[in-house]
Amino acid sequence: MNQELEHMGKRIVPYIDKETLQANVRRIAEQISIDYKGQKPILIGVLNGAFIFMADLIRYLDKDLKIEIDFIKLTSYEGQQSTGIVKALSGIKSDIKDRSVIIVEDIVETGITINNTIDELKKFQPKEIRLASCFLKKGKLKHLNVGKQKVPVKIDYLGLEIDDYFIVGYGLDWSEYGRGLDQLYKVE
Repeated sequence: MNQELEHMGKRIVPYIDKETLQANVRRIAEQISIDYKGQKPILIGVLNGAFIFMADLIRYLDKDLKIEIDFIKLTSYEGQQSTGIVKALSGIKSDIKDRSVIIVEDIVETGITINNTIDELKKFQPKEIRLASCFLKKGKLKHLNVGKQKVPVKIDYLGLEIDDYFIVGYGLDWSEYGRGLDQLYKVE
């Protein structure tokens, strides 16, 4: 875990090792397996960042748990900066009406992207929507307006809360760099 990398003139240094990542994914999978025993939830991965987390999560789920998977592709980033505008690049293909949906997300920062995603999915009348996120950035989550109240985004299954670094690896990228790294790195 001590190999430093370089990209676009910046140092990329190890942050969270693969063993820690896998232990947290396993913990999330165990809880989902308990919560959905005897049911058939649909897991919707948010591409591109969540595909590695979702693949590992599915492998750790109880083998008797019946699931369905789908994906949605969104973006709000250009380089290292969020534009604040969420663009849906492709939508789900599955019928989620009256189904239990678990959104599988790589990272929640402010919660704006995932809140918009949840609002869009609610239009398809699922039975429930829960959120599994591999990472949450400390201190960045916004309280969102719901009617006259401000409420935080609820993460039902959280891997790790991390410091406010720009990170790459384990599915997360920097302009497509670093997505396939098996541990998490921070950009300095």
